[in-house]
Amino acid sequence: MSTALIDSALAQTRLPFLLLDTEGCFVHLNPAAEALFARPATALINQPFASVVDAFSQEKATLLVQETLLEGITYDWELNHPNPGAAPILVTYTAWAWRSSPESSPGVALIGRPLDAALSLASQLSATNQQLEGALLQLERTHAALKETQVQLVRSEKMRALGQLVAGVAHEVNTPLAFVANNLEFLDSSLNTLRQLHQAYHDLLANHPDLAHQQHDLDMHAEAEQIWADLDDILPESREGVTRIATIVKALRSFARPDETGTLAADLNSGLMSTVRIARSSAPVGIKIHEEYGQLPQVVCNPSQINQVVLNLLTNAIQAIQHSGEVQISSRLLDQQVEICVVDTGVGMDAATLAHLGEPFFTTRPVGSGTGLGIAISRGIIERHGGKLEFQSSPGQGTRARIVLPVEL
Repeated sequence: MSTALIDSALAQTRLPFLLLDTEGCFVHLNPAAEALFARPATALINQPFASVVDAFSQEKATLLVQETLLEGITYDWELNHPNPGAAPILVTYTAWAWRSSPESSPGVALIGRPLDAALSLASQLSATNQQLEGALLQLERTHAALKETQVQLVRSEKMRALGQLVAGVAHEVNTPLAFVANNLEFLDSSLNTLRQLHQAYHDLLANHPDLAHQQHDLDMHAEAEQIWADLDDILPESREGVTRIATIVKALRSFARPDETGTLAADLNSGLMSTVRIARSSAPVGIKIHEEYGQLPQVVCNPSQINQVVLNLLTNAIQAIQHSGEVQISSRLLDQQVEICVVDTGVGMDAATLAHLGEPFFTTRPVGSGTGLGIAISRGIIERHGGKLEFQSSPGQGTRARIVLPVEL
């Protein structure tokens, strides 16, 4: 192949090609190199190669020439070239020793490959990767939010169904309850009449000793005095039972509030008292629930949801007490915010458990006895009300759950 053809090929390539002498000075460079260095070949001939690189690459350029002359060839040396008004142009060079004739001193031939396009592509890929990672994180957050919303919707539907069920049960229970209450009142008044009639018989028979003796024997056989005494105890107990049933039904209706689906100004203390009645009915005998309510203004909230959170906290407090202990629920107004606290004397939690408390599906209960969603749902409800749910606990020292709610949403 003729020298002219080689020169023509090197002149047409888009890669910078240059020849250096033993001292590292230019003896030839193609148009691509002229464009890269932004200087014509006539101005660069006999100038050192280090003069076309930036100050930070000059020592490296000199070392490249020396290494090539020593080793015969070098690969992938990266040098920066000045680019006024913009970032330096990074070029990777492959160099090898060459001679113009067998007798001549060796020089260095270099062919470069600018990396600006590769770096631009890498930058674009990095930017795209960042966007994809951001989109993935957003997708994960959206998925988590959808899962939480789904769980909340299921719970809300259960609450709505519970409200309808309670309303139906209350209607069905209240009617026979009214019958029983009325019948007890009638029985009470009738017993007074019967007692007077029984006493009148005794008074009439007092003038007839034989009949009076027989009547006395009949009374003794029937244990009449004991029956009258038992009736005196049974009637008040029956009235109390009816009252308790009515109170429980009322508390259930107040807890579920099937007719309330949005926010309204509510008496939180009333809801807390109703919720405590429900929790107390399921608490073991050895656990006492104490109530201490402060004066509260009307709070704008969804009362049934707040009741749901408090019932969950009370249930957890009761379950944290192994045999016997106490649970205290209190409320107070604090800096235009309402504070509700549930404190128990249970087993408590360590720092590791507290750190995970509220994470969906995290539970300290045995497998099959809890879903790990109660605290997560409760925290979501309180946060949607603009409040916060906090826990303080240590092993063996019980747990303090604290709800803070704004008076106005």
